[in-house]
This record gives sequence, C-alpha cells and structure tokens, in this order.
Amino acid sequence: MKCKKIRKKLVAYLDGELSEKQKLLIKRHLLECAECRKEVDLLSRTSCLLKNQPRIKSSLDFDVNLWRKINSLEKREITPHPLKRVAYIILPAAVAAALIIGVFMGNLVEKLTPSQNVNTPNLEEEYLSSIGLDSFEDFPPGSLPQAYFSLTNQTG
Repeated sequence: MKCKKIRKKLVAYLDGELSEKQKLLIKRHLLECAECRKEVDLLSRTSCLLKNQPRIKSSLDFDVNLWRKINSLEKREITPHPLKRVAYIILPAAVAAALIIGVFMGNLVEKLTPSQNVNTPNLEEEYLSSIGLDSFEDFPPGSLPQAYFSLTNQTG
C-alpha cells in the first residue's frame, strides 16, 4: 500500500477497527516506512494523552440547551436582514433608472449635436448602383408591368 492510503487508516489501525488482512498490510508497511512509523507514534501518544484527560461532566440539561441554541441560530439565519431585502429592490431599480437616463441622454445629445449634412438619397443611389439595381429603367411602354404600375399608382 502507498503511504497516503496507510495514513488514512492509521487511526482505525490503532483503535483495532481493521480486518486481520489490513492490519497485516499496515504492519508490513510500518516496518519499511519511517515516515508512517512516526505518524503512528504521534497518533498513539496523542490518543494516550486524550485518554488520560479527566472527563468533563456536563449539566443534565446540556443537550436540551444546545439544541435550543442551534435551532434559534438556524431561525435567525433564515430571516434576512431588513437592509438586504431593501437592497434586493433598490439595486435593480437603480440599474434600470441608470439605463433609462442613459438612453434619454443619448437621444438628447444626438439632437443637440450638429449633424453632418448627409444626403440620404445620394447614399441610396450609391448603394443601388453598387449592387447593380440602378440598371432597371422605366418599364417599356405597353408592357404588363407598366400597366400594373400605372393602375396601382392612379389616384382616384
């Protein structure tokens, strides 16, 4: 076994909780590995120290008081702080207001800024000529498209 796996099982080894096969594998490893032997020694001394400590006797109602305290803390954590509730409302509202103000300010700046003299019909003509759609002239006289066009454009 590798040291990492051995170290995970050392406490169970010292407490006698392992199968005979696992105990034997760990004993063999401990004979070969100085680091794991140090770890076992440290764990066993710590265990002896803890076993020799006097037991602390708790009051009879200790567990009742403990569970009451735990339950009160859980209830306190569930109810959010009033300022947090307000923050959940105010923050999105402030962001929405900032966006709306930004849109209106952008429109205002656009209207107040002198625009360059852009001649849109010329742009349209340039675009149509660039894609070849300016080659269509008026409909030939007496053609079906010319008759349809003249009928739809009559006011009357």
